[in-house]
Amino acid sequence: MDSHSHIIREDLLLSNNLDYEKIRVLFDKVCSEIAARYNLYDLNGKPRKPKIIEVIAGTTCTFCIDRRLQENRFDRVDDLFKQCHQFACNLLVEKLYSQLSGMGYAVLISSEKNVEYGKVDIFIVPNRHGISLHCRNKEIAVEVKTGFSLSLSQLFRYTLDNPDRAIVLWRIRNKQILVFEGTVLKPLLAQFMRMCILRARRFLTNSETSCGHIIPFKTWSPTQEELKAMFYEFAQAVSETLPSVTKAVSEKLDIIYPVKQS
Repeated sequence: MDSHSHIIREDLLLSNNLDYEKIRVLFDKVCSEIAARYNLYDLNGKPRKPKIIEVIAGTTCTFCIDRRLQENRFDRVDDLFKQCHQFACNLLVEKLYSQLSGMGYAVLISSEKNVEYGKVDIFIVPNRHGISLHCRNKEIAVEVKTGFSLSLSQLFRYTLDNPDRAIVLWRIRNKQILVFEGTVLKPLLAQFMRMCILRARRFLTNSETSCGHIIPFKTWSPTQEELKAMFYEFAQAVSETLPSVTKAVSEKLDIIYPVKQS
């Protein structure tokens, strides 16, 4: 193989004539190259693209990128936040299952994505960040947020492998349900991947030896009163917004009227 075959020409990459799929292939290649250098693989042996993308997109400093890719520390999150997130996901899963099956659809809840579409009308897959739903040719990712933070790179990750996927963002304590069409985000996603590829190439070919930046370690130890206030806000907001997020998901699935029983 040509030793220069992995080099990405900036003029080609920045050309508007380079289609989305070619950009995605180049993006996957650079993620794989970083994974190989830093041994960043998940339990299935696949590159840890979420971490790689967050790091590359998060800073322009190549030395900071190097440090963050090497570190194994994790941000500390109080377990009450995790429990609230899981509780909200469970509520949504069972609400959707009850509603959709009650309308006559064959619905399956599964932890795997390799379910044959012919056996069910809709299948729901719980995951780390929320749930995903698959119905015929439609796919919806539901991101559940119990706090106030929002990561654009995280939203972009949902459409990298399928730009036709819709994203429903359930920001519980904000009492917001935001719906994004992957097809509308596609041009912006292409620009995001271009940026990551160019930055990754700069990082891989010309890493800085030092910098004066301090990488913050996200840790928060809430007080008893802060935790109680958070939980009360969550308890009220999750009840108020659950019907709205269920409706938003149903509408994106084009499910509004009950199925006529044969």
